[in-house]
Amino acid sequence: MYYIEGKCQDPCYNLALEEYIMETRKEGAYLILWSNKDSIIMGKYQNAFEELNLKAVEEDQIPVVRRISGGGTVFHDEGNLNFSFLTDAGGLGQIEYDEFLAPVIKALRSLGVKAGKRKVCDIAIGEQKISGSAQCMKKGRVLHHGTLLYDADLNRLRRYLRPPGYMVESKSVKSVRSQVANIRDYVDDKNMTIGQFKDFLAKSICSGNVEKIELSGKEEEAIGKLAKEKYGTWEWNYGKSPKSTLVCEKGEGEEKISIRIQIRKGLIEECSIARGEIRLKPAEEKLSGIRFGYQRIREILHQEESLNRETKNAILETICGLN
Repeated sequence: MYYIEGKCQDPCYNLALEEYIMETRKEGAYLILWSNKDSIIMGKYQNAFEELNLKAVEEDQIPVVRRISGGGTVFHDEGNLNFSFLTDAGGLGQIEYDEFLAPVIKALRSLGVKAGKRKVCDIAIGEQKISGSAQCMKKGRVLHHGTLLYDADLNRLRRYLRPPGYMVESKSVKSVRSQVANIRDYVDDKNMTIGQFKDFLAKSICSGNVEKIELSGKEEEAIGKLAKEKYGTWEWNYGKSPKSTLVCEKGEGEEKISIRIQIRKGLIEECSIARGEIRLKPAEEKLSGIRFGYQRIREILHQEESLNRETKNAILETICGLN
């Protein structure tokens, strides 16, 4: 097995690294262990506007990056270790998880963690999830990657992945919310750092039969180009969200704000806003055609002179699903 140690914490680069290795290394099995700076990683078929607390994400300037595999949305920080297996798909006619999860579970158990497979692609301690996985198959190769919550900030995870309060009509893949826990709380050696955990995992999974490889300057340049031109773009990360309709209401009687927004390729395609029985057409016109996002909507509403501050705030809070 070939081992690539992830040295960069840029989420765009790391997802580009996986895709590049999958596309260019046509033979052999690879293991990559890597971590990201604070970021949110979404599944390929997910709706950003359905999964995230957009206000918190934008205020804290958390990068949102879409991967090429399916599955749910996860929060990464430096306390989260990610593993990637790339190998021949062989005769696999469908997604298989056990052969990739088994060595990870074995390594965790050798550290005293009573880990086991849960559902289809999770690793858990009892009912507390510590790892989720997803896969992508292409041209006879399979990419299996997953998270390992070693010493992650679980409060921030819950803050950013809190679904909005509005109703969404779309064909997106929905994330399944689970109780989560950190592995560090369960290992025998409470002083084990995430770096030591990473080194142990590499040795355990590869069972001594490993060849560590370094990428060439040309390869790193190609990965950086893919990171910038694909994974670093709004069009891929937000614009690839499935077409959807957001329906939201707040308040009662004449003060009730009712909103229906159609989003396509991340842009507000159609917009209907009413306060009580009165349509707020100036706001509808100003919002139509813009990128859907908390800060952008806030900026547009702030510029609309036909609405008072109370109405602007009510519209903003309703659209962005704030409680």
